[in-house]
Amino acid sequence: MTNTQTVANQFGGFEPPSAEIQAEIDRLSRQPYLELNRVKNCHGWMYELLMSKSTGLLVGASRSGKTVTCKSFAERYNKFKLGKGKRIKPVVYIQIPVSCGSRDFFIKILKVLNKPTNGSVSDLRERTLDAVAIHQVEMLIVDEANHLEQKTFSDLRHVYDEDELNLAVLLVGTTHRLQAVVKRDEQVVNRFLEEYEFDRLDDNEFKQMVGIWERDVLRLPQPSNLAKGKTFTTLKTATNKLIGRLDMILRKAAIRSLLQGHKKVDLDILQQVMSSTKWSYERKKK
Repeated sequence: MTNTQTVANQFGGFEPPSAEIQAEIDRLSRQPYLELNRVKNCHGWMYELLMSKSTGLLVGASRSGKTVTCKSFAERYNKFKLGKGKRIKPVVYIQIPVSCGSRDFFIKILKVLNKPTNGSVSDLRERTLDAVAIHQVEMLIVDEANHLEQKTFSDLRHVYDEDELNLAVLLVGTTHRLQAVVKRDEQVVNRFLEEYEFDRLDDNEFKQMVGIWERDVLRLPQPSNLAKGKTFTTLKTATNKLIGRLDMILRKAAIRSLLQGHKKVDLDILQQVMSSTKWSYERKKK
């Protein structure tokens, strides 16, 4: 018998949660979307960008809420524009892999539009331009745009400069990385002059956000009072007042609380969860 089998036999199986608890865990495992003022304000700016067929940069710290803002805008606008039986895709959102070349860039767009992804780069380029026209794409959102290889920006420019497409293009990324990549190419800089920055929350905004997350996302049977005292101070330090980190920690803490039979998140469980994410957080600070 192997060591792994010995350990498995020693500990036995896992006790499954009740159907009610499992339903709550499933709910908490889904990415939430809340109509926050900062998201609404950014959506307003993105809508103006789309209507004017312009280009822009959306920048901010990692986990500041840029991705969920872009995805929700695409879903919101596409739902608004989608007619019954029409094949249009007004806003295309793609997330770029590391060291993204032209082939990967075009394949990302084609996959969203459910088109074939075989052929040479030239084939993919022409197919992408045709698909964008067929599906009446009005805006292309490129998340993690700082991962684009420098030569891929010429293809990005080609998509934007195509007169027949009349397309708005939004590049999204962390502030310093995306700005550094864009500044390497004068033609890119001159095309992406408008910039919107997702600022960090101040203390009052962060306290409001913690309260909103406890009330509207966690929705546990008993109040956890997360926006008060030492619990709030601990959250503020661990998350660096970033929405993405707050969301990750609170949802994990809520799930752990439910699995342990608790009806709220207490400081001990919160600290347990934060200790497991501390290494990653500290690494980013160095």
